[in-house]
Amino acid sequence: MKKRILTLFIALSVVFTALPTMSFATTAISIDDKAVVYTPSSDYKSGDCILTSSRNMIRRAAILRGSKVWSNTTNATLRKDATIMGLLWHNFSHTADGLCYNVSMQKFTGSTEAARIKEFENILKDHPEGIVVWGKKSSVFGEHGVLLTSVKGGVPYVADSAHNIGSSNRGIEPWSKSTMYSPVKCTQYWYIKSVSLGKGAPAPAAGQPLAPISAGEVNTASTLKISDTTKPSSITVGNGFVIRGVVESNYRIKNVNVAVINSSGKTVIGQSVNPNSWNYNLSGVDPKIKFGTLGLGTYRYKVTASDEKKSATLVDVSFNVVKKKASSKPKSSLKIKSYNAPNSLRQGAGFKIKGKITSNKKITKVTVQVVDSSGTVKLSASKKNKKKSFNLKKLDAKVKFGRLPRGTYTYKIIAKDKKQTKTLVSKGFSVV
Repeated sequence: MKKRILTLFIALSVVFTALPTMSFATTAISIDDKAVVYTPSSDYKSGDCILTSSRNMIRRAAILRGSKVWSNTTNATLRKDATIMGLLWHNFSHTADGLCYNVSMQKFTGSTEAARIKEFENILKDHPEGIVVWGKKSSVFGEHGVLLTSVKGGVPYVADSAHNIGSSNRGIEPWSKSTMYSPVKCTQYWYIKSVSLGKGAPAPAAGQPLAPISAGEVNTASTLKISDTTKPSSITVGNGFVIRGVVESNYRIKNVNVAVINSSGKTVIGQSVNPNSWNYNLSGVDPKIKFGTLGLGTYRYKVTASDEKKSATLVDVSFNVVKKKASSKPKSSLKIKSYNAPNSLRQGAGFKIKGKITSNKKITKVTVQVVDSSGTVKLSASKKNKKKSFNLKKLDAKVKFGRLPRGTYTYKIIAKDKKQTKTLVSKGFSVV
């Protein structure tokens, strides 16, 4: 047994000695070199396929621009710029070696394999660094993405992170050798939309294949704004208000501040965050701004933000906190416990509903809804009941979160017993 263990150790030593490490030489290198697309296990997390492919795309673009420190872009350095809760942003930017790489997502249009491969060829004419192609059911793994580097003789060539991690180092290979199914299974792609100068950037090389850097790009005005936002107008004392909205900019957002200010100009509730990204969803501060603690009176709801270029007030509205209306309905103990609510979902992903509703009266009906930013109900499921408790898993299969397009929404749980109808949960979330 000892002899077998020793033999195995020697064999493994030979395998790992042959693999490249992250200590790459800081010299020029071919964009098709295996070292460019290899990832050590220590730099890879489950689900990192499109993050790794995006990293490889940026590395290749850096090499095309003459960078000698292309290996400084790793999954670890790119993750904070490109992902949220493990999901890749549709648009993001990453600065390395004095250059800012601005990445965007587009959808494919071809409906056949031949049309898709032709589409690959046309896109790659402007993107020799490659593009990241992805599909929900594109691979033996289900949803998966790879870096498409070229099409030769009608054959697409890719770098598949599944084959270039840990003890595997295949480099770029024909599509048929990767884990991918037909190219037509890929529905969208990420590409480098532009490259702008960052601090300490080198001058662009002559005959550069990527879009040239211009003074116009460098001095582009900030597009700092907010979209899909909610604004309070009149709130009954003790009631909450769901904050929604996405702050966006073409520059990195340094600070977002949400405040409730009283009639004397004093901030009575406030929360400040430092996203250090190009997008920020206000659902992240919603739990901290407790409108239900406000007394009667007039207030201002204010959202301010600053990016690398400017500061701006994005929302500034007045609202009132008013008395509760007298109710003729007897009270009940209708409540919910052990429930969950979505925060940020990838488009096409599901969400498992759970929770238990109880009351001292018989619960007659429970409804789960998803409402978009305009107040339109996009998803809804209800179930009648005759008991004093209700398990929300009975509605889980009926609410298809995977059908929601990208945007901001409110997740609601509404219950009715013999004495009252009550909204037990009203929580904002986003689909990215």
